[in-house]
Amino acid sequence: MSAATLAALAGQYRVRPGRQDSIAGGRPPLAAALLRGQAAATAASRLAALFALCGLAHRLCAELAVGAAGASGEHEREDTANAAHAMLLTRETLAVHLRCIWTDWPARLAAAAPHRLPDVEAAGAPGWVERHVLGMPARAWLAHWADDPRGCLSAWSARAATFPARLLADCRAYADTMRATPRPLVIDEARLSELAGAIAGSAAFAHAPLQHGLPAESGVWTRSDDPRALDYDTPWLRLGARVADVARLAAGDGSAGALRFGARTCAPGEALGWCEMARGVLVHWVRLAPDDVARIEDYRVVAPTEWNFHRQGTLAQALSRLDRTPDDRALAARTGVWMGAFDPCIAYAVDTGSA
Repeated sequence: MSAATLAALAGQYRVRPGRQDSIAGGRPPLAAALLRGQAAATAASRLAALFALCGLAHRLCAELAVGAAGASGEHEREDTANAAHAMLLTRETLAVHLRCIWTDWPARLAAAAPHRLPDVEAAGAPGWVERHVLGMPARAWLAHWADDPRGCLSAWSARAATFPARLLADCRAYADTMRATPRPLVIDEARLSELAGAIAGSAAFAHAPLQHGLPAESGVWTRSDDPRALDYDTPWLRLGARVADVARLAAGDGSAGALRFGARTCAPGEALGWCEMARGVLVHWVRLAPDDVARIEDYRVVAPTEWNFHRQGTLAQALSRLDRTPDDRALAARTGVWMGAFDPCIAYAVDTGSA
């Protein structure tokens, strides 16, 4: 299979700052094409391979959804299994965060030069995070963040010598001056029922999802019932929320840092599985064949990227308001910090040319 064919299958966004149609493109419905008519028991391994960047999160969501739909017998997961999956999900989420900060942020934020991830074998361990990410004890950093996110980020990025702190210090001049009030995606029992019904009702919903008729954003700043979610109104603070998530997950500070996941049976042979992961909330929905519950009739995935790159969403509106000035570097820098904050899980190309 050629590189062009693989790229077409994976999908791509076209980002056009300063235009009303600032986001175009997207990802094709690969899960349905891959799984329709296949054995339900293979969904987890197939989707983990397809979405390898966050493979464990996809595996867990598939297991939850298929199990709740009735294909695997027992629907309740034992506490030991839940604890094991929570630990693995935390490890993967930390790894994705760190890969994004060290690999993607330098290019997107047009800030410090790239830097090799130090001591890779220990990356994500509490001591490693305190040394290489925070430059201070995690609990002290988190206490300041919880009290005053902008003040915490301002003082820390100006003082700390770590690579993430330098990146955020270098981009603050333009990353903390563009504002867009968050529209957090809310996950609770009532909204899960509404979400399941919307996914089941239209195959197109997964490409452009809505909550209560409006686009919502899903990220580390919107989850775990964070009371400060609406305060993260610039790309700089949304980027800082990712550092805070690294600190919380590494500290293992009980429920405050725990990643949530669950499942919901929607109808006979139909269920939804979901989990929090690096980019926000991931949702899988499955319908099993009525005449053979061991086989899949339909399957849909709604990832954080689909919420965040909605054509009428917060990001699209923020990009459309960027000035198309003769200084392409300034436009590229402002676009880059928004892309760094919302962090798509598929490729994108930025078009700064004239309409």
